[in-house]
Amino acid sequence: MPRILTRSLAALAALAAVAFAATPAAAHTALVASTPEDGATVTELPEVSLEFTEQLLDIGNELAIVAADGTRTELEIEEPVTETITAVVPDDALVPGDTTLAFRVVSADGHPIEGTVAFTYAPVEGIPSASPSASPSASASPSVSASDAAAALPTGSPTPHVTVYEEVGPNPAVYAIIGALAAGALALTIALRMRRRED
Repeated sequence: MPRILTRSLAALAALAAVAFAATPAAAHTALVASTPEDGATVTELPEVSLEFTEQLLDIGNELAIVAADGTRTELEIEEPVTETITAVVPDDALVPGDTTLAFRVVSADGHPIEGTVAFTYAPVEGIPSASPSASPSASASPSVSASDAAAALPTGSPTPHVTVYEEVGPNPAVYAIIGALAAGALALTIALRMRRRED
């Protein structure tokens, strides 16, 4: 076999190997939906669920809630396990703030899949409500008479502001000094130029 043909076949074999290595592997089972959704804010969360593109094996699957304070609570996955797995969330597993649902499942081909779903838990009872003590204090304000309110107002308040502005203003003597310095500099410049011409 000619040497050039041998080299050509070797080059083609090398290219085929590179192309085969670059070809992506068959797609594995992937997460398509979750409750809660990634990035969502929930006020309550009685249970969580994950939906995948393919059937899951009923072995080696794990779900856990990682609360905002770092507490990790393992969840019990309900039966049967299909493309979707669900689990009830205990009341003490959640703390207001950024929360994570961590999962590890096994696809039908035995391939393990791990990941997280991040969400924010903001229960309604955690929102501060208006204090009922504010209404009596508001109703008490009209009892103050107009004359008392007028007497409480300071009468000489504009005076300090005017005084401050007058004190901040520049002294007229400063302008005179600046003018004298400018005139002296100008005279010196003219004298130097005339001396240079004479020389």
